[in-house]
Amino acid sequence: MSTTGAPVARRVITAWIYLIVLVFVLPFYWMVVLATHDNDSIYSFPPPLLPGGSLGANWSRLTEVVEVVRAMGNSILVASAHTVLVLLLSSLVGFGFSRFRSAPGARWMWRVVLATIFIPGLVGLIPWYVLIARLGWIDTLWPLIIPGAANGFAVFWMRQIITQTVPVDLYDAARIDGASDWRTYWTVVLPLIRPGLGALGIWTFMATWTAFQIPLIVLNSQENFTLPLALANLNTLYGQDTAAVMLGSVISVLPIFVAFLLAAKQFMAGLTAGALKG
Repeated sequence: MSTTGAPVARRVITAWIYLIVLVFVLPFYWMVVLATHDNDSIYSFPPPLLPGGSLGANWSRLTEVVEVVRAMGNSILVASAHTVLVLLLSSLVGFGFSRFRSAPGARWMWRVVLATIFIPGLVGLIPWYVLIARLGWIDTLWPLIIPGAANGFAVFWMRQIITQTVPVDLYDAARIDGASDWRTYWTVVLPLIRPGLGALGIWTFMATWTAFQIPLIVLNSQENFTLPLALANLNTLYGQDTAAVMLGSVISVLPIFVAFLLAAKQFMAGLTAGALKG
């Protein structure tokens, strides 16, 4: 049997991988390049492929319309606080469903949680807004942090991760050592499910960072705008200022890109958690 086919196949696969990476990375790279050029250079032919020297001018025009620093601070606060709440609540509830599966009513409550995953968010948008208004949260950041922290998908995800990762014998050993259920959750379960928490944290952070509809509904004053909502004002920039728009887009995407790079190992481990279990 010839072995020459294996190196050829490996080179073909490697070439496809590089091609796919290039397809995904090239648009982001070009967006960064265009953010450093003026509008005349952007619309020239052939288009620029290397960074230019107009980054400072583009930043000046951008900050005339958008309070970028304040909006980014609001987005970081909202995304971070909401992510922490989701991870805490979903892991705690997921631990309860996994640990006490035979408790009275547990199966019924689990079905209710699963049912909420299939209910579109727009269905309850009007009652949700009425509730937010009665709480006095209109034009505040609270509606972006508190509601949604009890997330059906997040609870489902953490329950599956905990069930596959933490054996029942470990619970029995913790009980024999005198650990309470809360201590078991905090000192035994949480360290074991860090990959699952990492994956869920990235998903939640990205979804919250890029959210536009809910901030558009509840936020009125510019000092409370999150970054996606603030960047929507770029349409008022001297007609079509593509250079400033590209710079704003880079600013909005860069934190997500950095967060993914920092947590990529945990993200991949979370996606494959339990994959090798029988």
